[in-house]
Amino acid sequence: MKGRKKVPTGHNDEMETLRRRLADLERKNADLRAMEKELCASEQKYRLIADYSGDCLWTVDMATLRFTYVSPAVRKIYGSTPEETMGQDIANVMPPHSLETVTKILEEELALETNGADPGRTRVIEIEEYRKDRSIVWIENVLSFLRDDQKRPVAILGVSRDVTERRRLTEELRVLAITDPLTGVFNRRHFMEELHREMGRSNRYGVPFSLIMLDVDHFKAVNDRFGHEAGDRVLAGMVELIRKRLRVSDILARWGGEEFTIIAVNTNLQRATMLADDLLKQLQNRLFPEVGALTASFGVTQYRDSESADAVLTRVDNLMYQAKEEGRARVVCDPEHPENSAVS
Repeated sequence: MKGRKKVPTGHNDEMETLRRRLADLERKNADLRAMEKELCASEQKYRLIADYSGDCLWTVDMATLRFTYVSPAVRKIYGSTPEETMGQDIANVMPPHSLETVTKILEEELALETNGADPGRTRVIEIEEYRKDRSIVWIENVLSFLRDDQKRPVAILGVSRDVTERRRLTEELRVLAITDPLTGVFNRRHFMEELHREMGRSNRYGVPFSLIMLDVDHFKAVNDRFGHEAGDRVLAGMVELIRKRLRVSDILARWGGEEFTIIAVNTNLQRATMLADDLLKQLQNRLFPEVGALTASFGVTQYRDSESADAVLTRVDNLMYQAKEEGRARVVCDPEHPENSAVS
Protein backbone atom coordinates (compact mmCIF):
# COMPACT_ATOMS: atom_id res chain seq x y z
CA MET A 1 0.00 0.00 0.00
CA LYS A 2 1.14 3.51 -0.86
CA GLY A 3 2.43 5.59 2.12
CA ARG A 4 2.87 2.64 4.62
CA LYS A 5 6.34 1.50 5.50
CA LYS A 6 6.98 -2.21 5.36
CA VAL A 7 8.06 -3.69 8.75
CA PRO A 8 11.27 -5.63 8.34
CA THR A 9 10.86 -9.40 8.64
CA GLY A 10 13.63 -9.63 11.24
CA HIS A 11 11.76 -7.25 13.54
CA ASN A 12 8.59 -9.39 13.36
CA ASP A 13 10.58 -12.45 14.31
CA GLU A 14 12.08 -10.64 17.28
CA MET A 15 8.67 -9.54 18.50
CA GLU A 16 7.32 -13.08 18.21
CA THR A 17 10.27 -14.39 20.18
CA LEU A 18 9.67 -11.81 22.93
CA ARG A 19 5.97 -12.71 23.07
CA ARG A 20 6.85 -16.40 23.46
CA ARG A 21 9.36 -15.66 26.20
CA LEU A 22 6.81 -13.48 28.01
CA ALA A 23 4.22 -16.25 27.77
CA ASP A 24 6.77 -18.73 29.13
CA LEU A 25 7.55 -16.43 32.05
CA GLU A 26 3.87 -16.01 32.82
CA ARG A 27 3.40 -19.78 32.81
CA LYS A 28 6.41 -20.23 35.09
CA ASN A 29 5.12 -17.54 37.44
CA ALA A 30 1.74 -19.26 37.52
CA ASP A 31 3.47 -22.56 38.29
CA LEU A 32 5.50 -20.92 41.05
CA ARG A 33 2.37 -19.35 42.55
CA ALA A 34 0.62 -22.75 42.47
CA MET A 35 3.65 -24.41 44.06
CA GLU A 36 3.82 -21.70 46.72
CA LYS A 37 0.14 -22.20 47.49
CA GLU A 38 0.62 -25.97 47.69
CA LEU A 39 3.62 -25.59 49.98
CA CYS A 40 1.70 -23.22 52.21
CA ALA A 41 -1.18 -25.66 52.44
CA SER A 42 1.26 -28.49 53.11
CA GLU A 43 3.00 -26.50 55.86
CA GLN A 44 -0.34 -25.69 57.43
CA LYS A 45 -1.37 -29.34 57.20
CA TYR A 46 1.77 -30.59 58.89
CA ARG A 47 1.64 -27.85 61.49
CA LEU A 48 -1.95 -28.91 62.26
CA ILE A 49 -0.77 -32.51 62.52
CA ALA A 50 1.96 -31.43 64.93
CA ASP A 51 -0.38 -29.21 66.92
CA TYR A 52 -3.14 -31.76 67.37
CA SER A 53 -1.24 -35.03 67.44
CA GLY A 54 -1.08 -36.91 70.73
CA ASP A 55 2.60 -37.46 70.02
CA CYS A 56 5.09 -34.69 70.72
CA LEU A 57 7.03 -33.50 67.67
CA TRP A 58 10.26 -31.63 68.26
CA THR A 59 13.54 -30.55 66.71
CA VAL A 60 16.93 -30.15 68.37
CA ASP A 61 19.81 -28.19 66.90
CA MET A 62 22.87 -30.41 66.37
CA ALA A 63 25.35 -27.70 67.29
CA THR A 64 23.81 -26.71 70.63
CA LEU A 65 21.61 -29.75 71.42
CA ARG A 66 18.84 -27.30 72.32
CA PHE A 67 15.20 -27.55 71.32
CA THR A 68 14.24 -25.33 68.37
CA TYR A 69 10.64 -26.50 68.00
CA VAL A 70 8.26 -28.35 70.33
CA SER A 71 4.64 -29.17 69.49
CA PRO A 72 1.77 -28.45 71.92
CA ALA A 73 1.51 -32.16 72.85
CA VAL A 74 4.49 -31.55 75.15
CA ARG A 75 1.99 -30.30 77.73
CA LYS A 76 0.08 -33.60 77.80
CA ILE A 77 3.18 -35.81 77.97
CA TYR A 78 5.60 -33.72 80.02
CA GLY A 79 3.37 -31.21 81.79
CA SER A 80 5.25 -28.20 80.38
CA THR A 81 4.46 -25.70 77.64
CA PRO A 82 6.35 -25.44 74.34
CA GLU A 83 7.69 -22.08 75.51
CA GLU A 84 9.08 -23.64 78.71
CA THR A 85 10.77 -26.39 76.74
CA MET A 86 12.19 -24.25 73.92
CA GLY A 87 15.75 -23.22 74.55
CA GLN A 88 16.46 -26.07 76.97
CA ASP A 89 19.12 -28.60 76.13
CA ILE A 90 18.39 -32.31 76.19
CA ALA A 91 20.38 -32.83 79.41
CA ASN A 92 17.61 -31.00 81.29
CA VAL A 93 14.84 -33.39 80.28
CA MET A 94 16.31 -36.81 81.03
CA PRO A 95 18.17 -38.66 83.80
CA PRO A 96 21.92 -39.22 83.40
CA HIS A 97 21.57 -42.85 82.31
CA SER A 98 19.12 -41.88 79.57
CA LEU A 99 21.40 -39.06 78.44
CA GLU A 100 24.26 -41.55 78.23
CA THR A 101 22.11 -43.80 76.03
CA VAL A 102 21.13 -40.94 73.72
CA THR A 103 24.72 -39.70 73.46
CA LYS A 104 25.92 -43.17 72.50
CA ILE A 105 23.20 -43.57 69.85
CA LEU A 106 23.96 -40.13 68.42
CA GLU A 107 27.63 -41.05 68.13
CA GLU A 108 26.69 -44.30 66.38
CA GLU A 109 24.41 -42.50 63.93
CA LEU A 110 27.02 -39.85 63.10
CA ALA A 111 29.56 -42.61 62.49
CA LEU A 112 27.14 -44.19 60.01
CA GLU A 113 27.14 -40.94 58.03
CA THR A 114 30.66 -41.69 56.79
CA ASN A 115 29.67 -45.17 55.63
CA GLY A 116 27.00 -44.20 53.13
CA ALA A 117 24.03 -45.00 55.36
CA ASP A 118 20.50 -44.19 54.17
CA PRO A 119 20.00 -40.47 54.90
CA GLY A 120 16.28 -41.07 55.46
CA ARG A 121 16.79 -43.71 58.13
CA THR A 122 15.10 -43.56 61.54
CA ARG A 123 16.08 -44.89 64.96
CA VAL A 124 13.61 -45.92 67.66
CA ILE A 125 14.61 -45.88 71.32
CA GLU A 126 12.75 -46.14 74.62
CA ILE A 127 14.21 -44.19 77.52
CA GLU A 128 13.17 -42.66 80.82
CA GLU A 129 12.62 -38.91 80.77
CA TYR A 130 11.59 -36.21 83.25
CA ARG A 131 8.21 -34.54 83.41
CA LYS A 132 8.08 -30.94 84.54
CA ASP A 133 7.56 -32.08 88.16
CA ARG A 134 10.67 -34.34 87.78
CA SER A 135 8.62 -37.52 87.90
CA ILE A 136 9.73 -40.21 85.46
CA VAL A 137 7.92 -41.30 82.28
CA TRP A 138 8.93 -43.90 79.73
CA ILE A 139 9.12 -42.35 76.26
CA GLU A 140 9.37 -43.99 72.86
CA ASN A 141 11.34 -41.69 70.54
CA VAL A 142 11.45 -42.02 66.76
CA LEU A 143 14.53 -40.09 65.65
CA SER A 144 15.85 -38.91 62.28
CA PHE A 145 18.10 -36.17 60.94
CA LEU A 146 17.10 -32.91 59.25
CA ARG A 147 19.68 -31.99 56.62
CA ASP A 148 21.02 -28.91 54.85
CA ASP A 149 21.41 -28.43 51.06
CA GLN A 150 24.56 -30.56 51.15
CA LYS A 151 22.74 -33.40 52.91
CA ARG A 152 24.66 -32.85 56.14
CA PRO A 153 22.71 -33.44 59.41
CA VAL A 154 21.99 -30.13 61.10
CA ALA A 155 19.13 -31.04 63.44
CA ILE A 156 17.40 -33.99 65.06
CA LEU A 157 13.72 -34.51 64.33
CA GLY A 158 11.93 -36.48 67.03
CA VAL A 159 8.48 -37.90 67.62
CA SER A 160 7.92 -38.77 71.28
CA ARG A 161 5.17 -40.94 72.71
CA ASP A 162 4.40 -41.77 76.34
CA VAL A 163 4.68 -45.56 76.72
CA THR A 164 4.69 -45.65 80.53
CA GLU A 165 1.42 -47.58 80.72
CA ARG A 166 2.55 -50.02 78.06
CA ARG A 167 5.79 -50.64 79.95
CA ARG A 168 3.85 -51.16 83.18
CA LEU A 169 1.53 -53.70 81.58
CA THR A 170 4.47 -55.46 79.93
CA GLU A 171 6.24 -55.73 83.28
CA GLU A 172 3.07 -57.06 84.93
CA LEU A 173 2.78 -59.73 82.25
CA ARG A 174 6.45 -60.61 82.67
CA VAL A 175 6.02 -61.00 86.44
CA LEU A 176 2.91 -63.12 85.97
CA ALA A 177 4.80 -65.35 83.55
CA ILE A 178 7.59 -66.12 86.05
CA THR A 179 5.67 -66.11 89.34
CA ASP A 180 3.67 -68.69 91.25
CA PRO A 181 0.26 -67.04 91.76
CA LEU A 182 -0.37 -68.51 95.22
CA THR A 183 2.91 -67.78 97.00
CA GLY A 184 4.42 -65.03 94.88
CA VAL A 185 7.77 -66.83 94.51
CA PHE A 186 9.24 -67.84 91.16
CA ASN A 187 7.59 -70.67 89.27
CA ARG A 188 9.27 -73.83 88.06
CA ARG A 189 9.92 -72.56 84.54
CA HIS A 190 11.74 -69.45 85.73
CA PHE A 191 13.65 -71.49 88.30
CA MET A 192 15.05 -73.61 85.45
CA GLU A 193 16.16 -70.46 83.62
CA GLU A 194 17.92 -69.22 86.74
CA LEU A 195 19.48 -72.63 87.32
CA HIS A 196 20.98 -72.74 83.83
CA ARG A 197 22.24 -69.18 84.26
CA GLU A 198 23.92 -70.06 87.55
CA MET A 199 25.39 -73.25 86.07
CA GLY A 200 26.97 -71.20 83.28
CA ARG A 201 28.43 -68.75 85.78
CA SER A 202 29.81 -71.56 87.93
CA ASN A 203 31.36 -73.36 84.95
CA ARG A 204 32.89 -70.15 83.65
CA TYR A 205 34.23 -68.62 86.86
CA GLY A 206 34.37 -71.53 89.30
CA VAL A 207 31.83 -69.91 91.65
CA PRO A 208 30.09 -72.52 93.83
CA PHE A 209 26.36 -72.74 94.36
CA SER A 210 24.10 -75.22 96.09
CA LEU A 211 20.54 -76.48 95.74
CA ILE A 212 18.09 -77.02 98.57
CA MET A 213 14.84 -78.88 97.97
CA LEU A 214 12.20 -79.12 100.69
CA ASP A 215 8.81 -80.75 101.01
CA VAL A 216 6.30 -79.93 103.77
CA ASP A 217 5.72 -83.05 105.89
CA HIS A 218 2.19 -84.48 106.05
CA PHE A 219 0.78 -81.60 104.03
CA LYS A 220 -2.02 -83.77 102.62
CA ALA A 221 -3.30 -84.23 106.15
CA VAL A 222 -3.38 -80.45 106.58
CA ASN A 223 -5.57 -80.07 103.49
CA ASP A 224 -7.80 -82.99 104.50
CA ARG A 225 -8.31 -81.75 108.05
CA PHE A 226 -8.37 -77.97 107.69
CA GLY A 227 -9.27 -77.49 104.02
CA HIS A 228 -7.36 -76.33 100.99
CA GLU A 229 -7.74 -72.64 101.81
CA ALA A 230 -6.02 -73.21 105.14
CA GLY A 231 -3.36 -75.21 103.33
CA ASP A 232 -2.81 -72.30 100.92
CA ARG A 233 -2.37 -69.93 103.85
CA VAL A 234 0.19 -72.29 105.35
CA LEU A 235 2.23 -72.32 102.13
CA ALA A 236 2.10 -68.53 101.89
CA GLY A 237 3.19 -68.19 105.53
CA MET A 238 6.00 -70.69 105.06
CA VAL A 239 7.29 -68.78 102.02
CA GLU A 240 7.27 -65.57 104.05
CA LEU A 241 9.37 -67.29 106.73
CA ILE A 242 11.87 -68.64 104.19
CA ARG A 243 12.21 -65.33 102.34
CA LYS A 244 13.20 -63.52 105.53
CA ARG A 245 16.11 -65.92 105.97
CA LEU A 246 17.39 -65.83 102.38
CA ARG A 247 19.62 -63.23 100.78
CA VAL A 248 18.44 -61.06 97.90
CA SER A 249 20.68 -63.02 95.52
CA ASP A 250 19.19 -66.42 96.44
CA ILE A 251 16.46 -67.87 94.24
CA LEU A 252 13.32 -69.37 95.82
CA ALA A 253 10.75 -71.17 93.67
CA ARG A 254 7.72 -73.36 94.05
CA TRP A 255 8.63 -76.66 92.44
CA GLY A 256 5.10 -78.04 92.67
CA GLY A 257 2.47 -78.69 95.32
CA GLU A 258 4.18 -78.32 98.69
CA GLU A 259 7.71 -78.68 97.29
CA PHE A 260 10.07 -75.71 97.05
CA THR A 261 13.59 -75.26 95.70
CA ILE A 262 16.31 -72.79 96.60
CA ILE A 263 19.41 -71.82 94.64
CA ALA A 264 21.89 -70.68 97.26
CA VAL A 265 24.16 -68.46 95.17
CA ASN A 266 27.90 -68.41 95.87
CA THR A 267 27.36 -70.98 98.61
CA ASN A 268 29.16 -74.26 99.21
CA LEU A 269 27.61 -77.45 100.61
CA GLN A 270 28.52 -76.74 104.22
CA ARG A 271 26.93 -73.29 104.28
CA ALA A 272 23.87 -74.50 102.37
CA THR A 273 23.35 -77.31 104.89
CA MET A 274 23.58 -74.82 107.74
CA LEU A 275 20.95 -72.71 105.99
CA ALA A 276 18.63 -75.72 105.61
CA ASP A 277 19.10 -76.64 109.29
CA ASP A 278 18.20 -73.10 110.30
CA LEU A 279 15.08 -73.10 108.09
CA LEU A 280 13.94 -76.39 109.62
CA LYS A 281 14.34 -75.00 113.15
CA GLN A 282 12.40 -71.86 112.26
CA LEU A 283 9.59 -73.96 110.77
CA GLN A 284 9.40 -76.13 113.88
CA ASN A 285 9.19 -73.02 116.09
CA ARG A 286 6.50 -71.33 113.99
CA LEU A 287 2.86 -71.84 114.90
CA PHE A 288 0.67 -71.45 111.81
CA PRO A 289 -2.91 -70.23 112.42
CA GLU A 290 -5.40 -73.13 112.64
CA VAL A 291 -2.68 -75.70 111.92
CA GLY A 292 0.03 -75.21 114.53
CA ALA A 293 3.64 -76.34 114.04
CA LEU A 294 4.91 -77.90 110.81
CA THR A 295 8.07 -79.62 109.69
CA ALA A 296 9.68 -80.24 106.33
CA SER A 297 12.19 -82.64 104.79
CA PHE A 298 15.28 -81.10 103.15
CA GLY A 299 17.77 -82.33 100.59
CA VAL A 300 20.97 -80.34 100.00
CA THR A 301 23.65 -80.70 97.34
CA GLN A 302 26.34 -78.60 95.71
CA TYR A 303 26.61 -78.22 91.95
CA ARG A 304 29.45 -80.18 90.39
CA ASP A 305 31.48 -78.80 87.51
CA SER A 306 29.89 -79.26 84.06
CA GLU A 307 27.13 -81.60 85.23
CA SER A 308 23.67 -81.32 83.68
CA ALA A 309 20.62 -79.70 85.26
CA ASP A 310 18.88 -83.07 85.32
CA ALA A 311 21.79 -84.60 87.24
CA VAL A 312 21.87 -82.03 90.04
CA LEU A 313 18.06 -81.91 90.30
CA THR A 314 17.74 -85.68 90.47
CA ARG A 315 20.39 -85.81 93.19
CA VAL A 316 18.79 -83.15 95.39
CA ASP A 317 15.35 -84.72 94.88
CA ASN A 318 16.68 -88.12 95.99
CA LEU A 319 18.29 -86.56 99.05
CA MET A 320 14.99 -84.93 100.02
CA TYR A 321 13.12 -88.26 99.73
CA GLN A 322 15.88 -89.89 101.73
CA ALA A 323 15.12 -87.39 104.51
CA LYS A 324 11.46 -88.44 104.38
CA GLU A 325 12.33 -92.13 104.47
CA GLU A 326 14.57 -91.56 107.49
CA GLY A 327 11.71 -90.10 109.51
CA ARG A 328 11.04 -86.61 108.07
CA ALA A 329 11.78 -83.28 109.80
CA ARG A 330 15.46 -83.50 108.93
CA VAL A 331 18.16 -82.33 106.51
CA VAL A 332 20.11 -84.80 104.37
CA CYS A 333 23.13 -83.48 102.47
CA ASP A 334 25.13 -85.02 99.64
CA PRO A 335 27.40 -87.70 101.20
CA GLU A 336 29.55 -88.04 98.07
CA HIS A 337 30.60 -84.42 97.87
CA PRO A 338 34.21 -83.70 98.94
CA GLU A 339 32.96 -81.30 101.60
CA ASN A 340 30.65 -83.79 103.28
CA SER A 341 33.21 -84.55 105.99
CA ALA A 342 33.09 -80.90 107.04
CA VAL A 343 29.31 -80.94 107.47
CA SER A 344 27.96 -81.80 110.91
